[in-house]
Amino acid sequence: MNTKVVILGTMMTVSCASFAVTGAQNGSKYGTGQDSVDCVQNLSLTSQYAKQGDYKSAADFWEKCYANCPQSSKNIYIYGVKIVAYQLQNEKDPAKQGVLFNKLMGLYDDRAKYFGNDRKMNKNQILADKALDYIKYVPASRDPEKKMAYQWLTEVIDKEGSNCKASVFQNFFALSDSYFKANKDGFRQTYINDYLKLGPLLTERINSGDEKDSANYSIVKGVVDAAFAQSGAADCKTLDGVYASQLDTKKNDKDFLNMVLKLYSIADCEESSVYFKASAYKHAIDPTAGSAMGLAAQAYMKKDRSTALNYFKQAVDLETDKEMKSKLQIKIATIYKELGNYSASREAARAAINYQANNSKAYIIIAMLYAEYNSSIADDATIKQTAYWAAVDKLEKAKAVDPSCAATVNKMISQYKEVFPVKSELFMRNIKEGDSYTVPGWIGEKTTVRGK
Repeated sequence: MNTKVVILGTMMTVSCASFAVTGAQNGSKYGTGQDSVDCVQNLSLTSQYAKQGDYKSAADFWEKCYANCPQSSKNIYIYGVKIVAYQLQNEKDPAKQGVLFNKLMGLYDDRAKYFGNDRKMNKNQILADKALDYIKYVPASRDPEKKMAYQWLTEVIDKEGSNCKASVFQNFFALSDSYFKANKDGFRQTYINDYLKLGPLLTERINSGDEKDSANYSIVKGVVDAAFAQSGAADCKTLDGVYASQLDTKKNDKDFLNMVLKLYSIADCEESSVYFKASAYKHAIDPTAGSAMGLAAQAYMKKDRSTALNYFKQAVDLETDKEMKSKLQIKIATIYKELGNYSASREAARAAINYQANNSKAYIIIAMLYAEYNSSIADDATIKQTAYWAAVDKLEKAKAVDPSCAATVNKMISQYKEVFPVKSELFMRNIKEGDSYTVPGWIGEKTTVRGK
């Protein structure tokens, strides 16, 4: 009888043990038996505390989920990152910090393993977040230059393109910039390539039509552009030294020539003989906005304004970036102004504004046209002076869209106000202060009467 009891008890113990299996043991989401129940309960408690920001209380329940049912929910990894980050930030022992850092990185690896095909967060995007946390938390003694994060972000950007978060682009270029500063000769070409890679991707997101997206990515593009401009990687002398000797052997390499033209344009080195030569080679095999700009600049230097206009117009047609189209229209407006064709100059300046609403240079050009070419609007000297009202209006608009030009514009406004019509002369012509008034002739702008 005693033997039977022992055998029965053993069988029951084995049966219960077999019934309670963790998800980690059998590869299922929750496990079986009591372990399945425990997993669901611990997940619920983890979520409850984590949502409240109480990561200390959530930690024990989360640890059990992560250990016993790691593929039950992606929330294990979403909350897990926050819990371990909290622990890292509150841990003073370097050795324990190292353990926690490894755990944090492992969380991203496991999320990619179990939930890497998630539509909202694929493996590349998980790797991107891993890289960003790596930058934030990696012990300085382990990777002071954060090269692993740079490698991961390079991989993510190459695979995801413009789908990357703005913070991914910004951190990637910040790393690239720091590497270039530490090793200018050895890293120069990689740094340049990194910059050229990001430009079109950021522009694509800026032009996405999403207002929030556009604002965020515009900020990043501004940071990236400023860093590159200040780096000295693309000054004219350096560019000539790097690319002059390569042009003849790569004159049929479309991608290489495109890169050279873009760099010279960014660095404002469009008077370089290397730039002209690259433009001619590129235009011969594959006309683009960049090659047309180069040939336009060369013609302009030779004072062949007609040819320059022709190439600048080609560049506008070939260019896809609205900001660059706007800049090209400013060049066209400037040449027309020099030729005395004020109507065509204004038309080009207006086109620049249509492409980029905050192009203050366009408003300034129009103001200058009104001030300089007012003689044809009337025979009456006082009426001619009304052009300065419209000119000041344009200058005020320039300041409104681009406050950085205020110092220059304010000087012009002061000068133009000095030649406003005299109040007594206006009175004699029945033109009253504060009334609406349309400047006659080719200007045709509605403005407000202001005497002096």
